[in-house]
Amino acid sequence: MTRNDVTSSFVQIVDVDPSQAREVLSKINPMRSLADRLSALGLDDRAIWSANGELGYTLIWRFGDDQGHARLDWQLALQPTGAGRTALTVKLGACGSDPAARIRVLRSWLLFEELAKGHAAGLARMVGEYAEDALQPVAARQLVAVGLGF
Repeated sequence: MTRNDVTSSFVQIVDVDPSQAREVLSKINPMRSLADRLSALGLDDRAIWSANGELGYTLIWRFGDDQGHARLDWQLALQPTGAGRTALTVKLGACGSDPAARIRVLRSWLLFEELAKGHAAGLARMVGEYAEDALQPVAARQLVAVGLGF
């Protein structure tokens, strides 16, 4: 992560072990639902997403012609908590490209905190559900003889 003007972290506990959680996150795009929500807010033509390392993502939000931009860094982390549970942390940091952009970042920060908090909760549910589905035993198919009544 780069130097940030502001940061927040959100932690959710997931009832799976860290290796299962990491496997689930490697199979999905953990930022897709957040990108969709930001798209719904109209940021499509002003936002550029990129991955920056394992479980790290960056969003560059352009404010317009010669109005600077914000950089938002999202870092996901998985830590064992004991008893087969995992702490999923979503850390969000942001900085502005110039003083005016920094003011915009700070004014928008509560919105981004709410998005990050909701995203952390949604990711935790998704990881738990994917891991639970993976653990479900598949029942062996059984052939059943049906009498014709003769």
